[in-house]
Amino acid sequence: MSITERFRDLMTIYDEAVQEVQRKRKPLDGVFGLGHHPGSDPCHDTMDSAVEELCREAAQTEDAAALAALTEAIFRAERAWDGPEYARLMLAAIQRHTLVLIPLLEPGERARLAEWYRKEYPRRKRLPVQDRVMAALAG
Repeated sequence: MSITERFRDLMTIYDEAVQEVQRKRKPLDGVFGLGHHPGSDPCHDTMDSAVEELCREAAQTEDAAALAALTEAIFRAERAWDGPEYARLMLAAIQRHTLVLIPLLEPGERARLAEWYRKEYPRRKRLPVQDRVMAALAG
């Protein structure tokens, strides 16, 4: 199984976990600090840790083409997400784990991803983590 397929499996598991959180959610959960806010569910930390581990492993063992595919898959995950907004924010946050992969990319792939990223995440709409990713891609 490729490293990108492993990421897709993580996305499937995460999607299922978020759906479960949504099913169990009570009407006032998270409103005015009441109940359990779905954005603080442990499934988000689990996803973050799994992607961090996957990226670190990939940086040690994968070739440049596999690293580019994984990096792109992580970038596109947030854009492709059609679930709750609180989970979209996690998918934006996990992009920081690509910072260990970006220096290992071929210059052409890095430039291609930088151009795509610049279009998808204009400066005025970027989160701080995305500014760091863009700087790494451009640098």
